Amino acid sequence: MDYIFLGLIVLALPIMTIAGFVMALGLRARTRQLEERLGVLERALAAGTLAPREAAAEPAPAESPEAAEADVDDVEEADEPDDALEEPPAPPAPDVVLPQPPRPGLEERLGSRWAVWVGGVALALGGFLLVRFSVEQGYFGPEMRLFGAAVLALALIAAGEWFRRRERAEGFVGIPSAHVPSVLTAAGTATAFATVYAAYGLYAFISPATAFVLLGVISLATLTAAVLHGPALAALGLLAALASPLLVSTQEPAPWALVIYLVFPVGAAYALARLRQWRWLAVAAALGAALWGVVIALNFADQVAPALCNVIIQTLLAAIMLVVDPNRGVSDEEAHPDLLALGVLAAFALLAVLASTNITQGAGWAWFGGGMTLLHLAIAVLVAPAAGAALLAAAIATATLALWPVVRIAEGEPQNVLPGGPGGVPLPDALHLYLGFGILIGAALAGACLWRLVRGRGLAFLPAACYAAAATLGPLALLVVAYWRVEAFAASIPFAFAAGALALGATVVAGFLRAHQGEARALPLGVAAFAAATVAALALGLTFALEKGMLTVAFALAALGTAWVAAQTRIWVLRYVVGALGVLVLGRIVWDPAIAGGDLGTTPIFNWLLWGYGVPALSFALSARILAREARDRITRLSESLAIVFSALLVFFEIRHWINDGDILRPASGFVEAGLMATAGLLFSLVMVRLDARRPDAVYRIASLAFGAFTLVVALLLLAITKNPYITGMVIAGGPVINGLLLGYLIPAVAALALAWSARRTRPRWYVQLAAGLGLLLQLLYMLTEIRRLFQGPTIGFNQPTGETELWVYSVALVGMGVILLALGLLWNIRLARLLSAAYILVAVLKVFLIDLSSLEGALRALSFIGLGLVLVGIGFAYQKLLARTRAAPPAPS
Repeated sequence: MDYIFLGLIVLALPIMTIAGFVMALGLRARTRQLEERLGVLERALAAGTLAPREAAAEPAPAESPEAAEADVDDVEEADEPDDALEEPPAPPAPDVVLPQPPRPGLEERLGSRWAVWVGGVALALGGFLLVRFSVEQGYFGPEMRLFGAAVLALALIAAGEWFRRRERAEGFVGIPSAHVPSVLTAAGTATAFATVYAAYGLYAFISPATAFVLLGVISLATLTAAVLHGPALAALGLLAALASPLLVSTQEPAPWALVIYLVFPVGAAYALARLRQWRWLAVAAALGAALWGVVIALNFADQVAPALCNVIIQTLLAAIMLVVDPNRGVSDEEAHPDLLALGVLAAFALLAVLASTNITQGAGWAWFGGGMTLLHLAIAVLVAPAAGAALLAAAIATATLALWPVVRIAEGEPQNVLPGGPGGVPLPDALHLYLGFGILIGAALAGACLWRLVRGRGLAFLPAACYAAAATLGPLALLVVAYWRVEAFAASIPFAFAAGALALGATVVAGFLRAHQGEARALPLGVAAFAAATVAALALGLTFALEKGMLTVAFALAALGTAWVAAQTRIWVLRYVVGALGVLVLGRIVWDPAIAGGDLGTTPIFNWLLWGYGVPALSFALSARILAREARDRITRLSESLAIVFSALLVFFEIRHWINDGDILRPASGFVEAGLMATAGLLFSLVMVRLDARRPDAVYRIASLAFGAFTLVVALLLLAITKNPYITGMVIAGGPVINGLLLGYLIPAVAALALAWSARRTRPRWYVQLAAGLGLLLQLLYMLTEIRRLFQGPTIGFNQPTGETELWVYSVALVGMGVILLALGLLWNIRLARLLSAAYILVAVLKVFLIDLSSLEGALRALSFIGLGLVLVGIGFAYQKLLARTRAAPPAPS
């Protein structure tokens, strides 16, 4: 306890320092305002201008006799009654302007407020420490210690009451915040709480019945005093009452005494909060009780009953005082979520789960978990603003099944707390009770929330959503947790049948709600929720029954069926179920890209990949078309995106499967595989460009950019560098012409040029130029590697010597490609081909002047320069002809 006392002092010092610093910062502005107001009053008094305000307006100017006669004539013509000519009532008495009292200064604050508060805290601590010191020193016996503490408590309370009456009689209006009576009374009640608790919990001088009576009397006294003294006494009294068990310690703590003790200060705080409408006090009491519940659950793990009883009692008190009572009479139409009450209930729900972890038998889990679940469910059903408590009930029930203790295993046998690990899968204790609990509590959740939905036809959106979510998500979550604990995610036909039964029940409920919804606001939301639950239960049933790729296929087909049902019934929630199933399928594929593990086989194309990726791609493509008939929203675009992703994964993994003899996860790859990947990416990008040209959409634009970026990375990193056979020395399969270079370089080059040609009218110029540049790069790599393959054979590594003829052929090939592209550009007026031709010719010029001049000798060197010169002259001549043909015709003679 020394450490506790020292800790309180250490914590108090920085808090007091910060408080003083903040007050000092605000003192200067407040003092300046006070001085200005005093100066104005002094000048007004000196000038004699401080006078009553005239409430009446200035008198109107006197009217002329002619005007008066005209008025009389008008009145006679109007035949007004006689009472209209009566004199108006006298104006009200003028208001006297009284100078406002100045705000208290620093000296007054320190003397009349802070000194009183600090003194009260010191008195309370003094009473606690006096008892503590007497216990440590052994000066007095237990009887005298308690008697002295009781006398001190009564003296403080009497002094507080005397000061309160005297203050009221003398009328200290100048010091409205002098809390001497309330501080003395608070110190006295806190000391009285500690005294009674010590008499019962430490020395057992009084029986539980006597302790109940005494603590009840003190609680009522504190309640009465707080009504008279205001909220400050209530806050200080509650804090002192909750801190009493910390300051008065014992070597043998008794949890039952603490549980009983907490009922009285918390109950008194609730009653006072209800009487004076101080909800903050009720919330503070609830949070204090929750914190003490955590302490009891963690420090008395061997004594389960006190922790459980404390949770039940405090939850009931909080539910009655913070949820039920404040929301009485609130209609369903006006029901809005009471977030403060739900936050308190959530704290006690977490406390219930924490306390239940000390239970070691399944029967105890069933009784306590079921009781807490039904308690929160009853609160949700009775109080519409607390509809979120239904979700808390579902969470408590799910946690009960998830944390249910396992079967006790003999010593030496493997035992796991969490199923699925090495050493076996222990079943939950009392398995039949476990399954029965899950069935009954799930039925209670669904039935109670469904009844509340049907009964509350005018419910607002958020409460109805809470009831619908608890009625559907609760049973589904219980089913998943039970499947995990019992089967450890293995295939299970009984659980598949249970999921099917749940789906059938949700279907029946959805049909019932749809038939009776009428103009009710809540029932359409229930129809959507139960329809979504039907699909979710079917998906779970497929999960429980199927393995490997069949599960992925089943989810994809379920998404297609859900999209069709959504289109037929126009239930908007089902569209989101389609998206959720798509994300689930994508996650399943990310978890196991091979779909069927290592059982793909070696047959190209017609293997498990075609089934596991092709069916989802087709399903989500059809789902997107079905959903698009209603609206092209986010779910429609998500379905299209998933169809594109699954199609791309199918092609990519089929390529890997073919190249690597069925092993799609093999880390090694070659330039042929990289070339096929690049070709697939370019073709997908080409398809996206064409689709975007027909129907512009962000999905197609983003997909074309993604595939283009993927291809660019593959070409630059793999084909040009890491997998280039010239660098790696990899053997080129095939003959001199028909070989792997066609698949690795030429076909991707053609695809890139086709993409550039197709995108020239629908994509930005940089996109077209990048695609054309990629095609040029790949074609150049193919041409160079193919020439080297003709001269060097299957191995074309850079360590092989390069002959003069081979070097000269490179120049001829570069010039020849430039001439061909130029001819195409001139014949069909393709500017892109002419630009590519210029690039080839530029490379040829650089090679001839930088390489051939120093490496070739004799006729070959001469032929290189002669051929290059002729080609350049011919290009110049061709461009002259082009310019002459395109020159504007001269104007016609007039």
